Amino acid sequence: MIFSERVDALRVAAQAGDGEAAREYGRLLTLLPEAAENEPVWAGEPWLRAAVAALPDDALARTLLGSLLVTQVAAWQNIIDLDHNADGEEIEAANTRRREEAEELLGGVLRADPEAPTPKACLAALAEVFDEGAYPESEDGAFPYDYHHVQTDLWSGSVCTTLQLVVTDPEELRWACDQWLANYEDWTDGLTLTSYSRGKEIGNVTLSEGSAKAIDWDAVTIPPLAGTPLPPGHPAPHWRTYYGFSAEVG
Repeated sequence: MIFSERVDALRVAAQAGDGEAAREYGRLLTLLPEAAENEPVWAGEPWLRAAVAALPDDALARTLLGSLLVTQVAAWQNIIDLDHNADGEEIEAANTRRREEAEELLGGVLRADPEAPTPKACLAALAEVFDEGAYPESEDGAFPYDYHHVQTDLWSGSVCTTLQLVVTDPEELRWACDQWLANYEDWTDGLTLTSYSRGKEIGNVTLSEGSAKAIDWDAVTIPPLAGTPLPPGHPAPHWRTYYGFSAEVG
C-alpha cells in the first residue's frame, strides 16, 4: 500500500470513530503546513481531540495534543511579538487556555509516568515561550534522539519566516514534503534536509530549489537513522523547533 493510501485508510477509520486511527491520522496532519486567511490553523487538532476523547488514558494521544498546543502557543506568541495590529489581549487569553490545557494533558501523562521524556520536554518548551525557563535540551548536552529536519527561509524585506518540519520516518518525510510543495507553493523557496543523530549532523541535502513544485526523490538519499528515533511530539534541540510542522518569524 502506497503511503497516501495508508493516510486515506486512516482518515476513513478515524471518521468511523476508531480512536487509534484518529490519533495516527491527527499526528500525520501535524506534519503539514496549514493556513487560513494568513492565520495559523492546525488540521490535526480535531483528530487528536477525537483520539483523546475516545482513548482518555492513552499517553500518546494526550502527549500529541499537548505538544500541538505548545506549538500553537509559540506561534501565536510570535504573532503578538511582531504584529502590532494583532489583538494582543484576545491572543493572550486564548494562549492562557491553550497553556492550561497543555499542562493538564502533559501533567496527567507525567503523573502516570514521572520519567516520560516527551511531556517533560514539551512543558519545558512551553515555559520558555513565557520566559520562565530554557528551551529543552538534555542535561549532559548530548541529545539522545535521531531525526530529520526540513527547512526553508522566506524573506520579505528584512523579515524572515523560517518554516520547519521535524520527522523521523522517510516515507512520512517524502509524503509531507510532497504535500507541502503541491499545495503551498507560496510557502517555499527551496527545501533543505538536515539529518541528526544524537545531536550531531549526519547529512545535509537540498531537496528542492526556488519555487520547484516537486522533488526528484530518486536523486535524494535520505540518511538512515541508526539511533533512537525522536518520539512523536518531542521538540527538537533547535530553539523553538517543535515536532511536525512549525513556523517562526524573525
